[in-house]
Amino acid sequence: MNSFDTIDLILFLGISQGIFLAITIQLVQYKNTAANKILSYILLIAAFMLLGRFVYFRNSSYLLRQLASFADGVIFLFGPFVYTYIRRFSFNEIPIYKLAWYNYLPAIYPCLISGWFLFYPEEEFSILVKNGTIPLRVIYNSIVLGGIFSNLYYCLKSFLLVQRFHKEQKNNLSYHQSAISFLYMFLSAIALFLILWTFNFTGHFFNHKIFSLFNYDFVWVSIPLFIYVVGFYSLKQPEIFRVHLNKRKEKNNKKRIEGELLIKLQTRLEVLMVNDKIYLNNTLTLKDLSEKVGTSTNNISWLLNNIHNCSFYDYINKYRVEAFIKKVQNGEHQQHTLLALSMDAGFNSKSTFNKAFKTEMNDTPTNYIKKISIV
Repeated sequence: MNSFDTIDLILFLGISQGIFLAITIQLVQYKNTAANKILSYILLIAAFMLLGRFVYFRNSSYLLRQLASFADGVIFLFGPFVYTYIRRFSFNEIPIYKLAWYNYLPAIYPCLISGWFLFYPEEEFSILVKNGTIPLRVIYNSIVLGGIFSNLYYCLKSFLLVQRFHKEQKNNLSYHQSAISFLYMFLSAIALFLILWTFNFTGHFFNHKIFSLFNYDFVWVSIPLFIYVVGFYSLKQPEIFRVHLNKRKEKNNKKRIEGELLIKLQTRLEVLMVNDKIYLNNTLTLKDLSEKVGTSTNNISWLLNNIHNCSFYDYINKYRVEAFIKKVQNGEHQQHTLLALSMDAGFNSKSTFNKAFKTEMNDTPTNYIKKISIV
């Protein structure tokens, strides 16, 4: 058996941390429950991969090494579970979203190979490894390449899904959620691991010195780091407002609302914004507004997109920016901070305020105040 070194300690900590976080996340009640169930599976998969690597390279028993090779199969489960997690975390779908069964079929291939090798005599298998026979190399490379391309595919799909969530969020919320940053961080960590894995395979396949930094140990150390990062942020991440996933665009969109109904909805909307100042509610959603107007969310969304030519997010924050400017014009910024004034105008964070102000006024709040002070 090989000696126990630093990287083994890191892998062991990654295994224990992954199992601990997988259990802990399940104990968090009423917070992204459906998504966290999948996240637990992802953490267990990562821990199982590390365990397989640990046993395979740190154990002299032929049987245990062959059993540990079954861990190669779970790499094909990683991508589908990540996509499912992102979708459950971001979108509100009934019934709860489940990826089709055939997405998990590729995991069978490496398991069949491991099963075949399991019943291969140790002496004959050692000869195959030492001689570097072509079939064995082809099998190994096919599993690695399949794992890389499979995870790259689902990682790309997940990135596109987050972008769609970002877009749909602007049509449903008047504020930003920290979930966007969390999801991009989550996917970026996975993308980094895939890049390291690709470099490692390329260097191994072509035996090129330029990839010597990205050795096998370096790649596997990235997995426990991924576990730590995901576990830390997932425990901190609060329950978010999940948006609906609109799968079909309605036909004849331009003629959805006409005549008296259109006038009625516009009048009611203007009363809510100008007189009732509903935008001062810093957690206002499209659903809240539609209930106040007395119509469906689809009608309000159509009205904003086709009549006002903007998203719900931009429409509400336009009024908030105007409210902030009125406070500045009244000299309130001399007694209160800009952040306090923005909160009074309906914003719920400094980042949302700065972004909305920049979009509406094409300037920063500080520069705007300096300009009007000079006049």
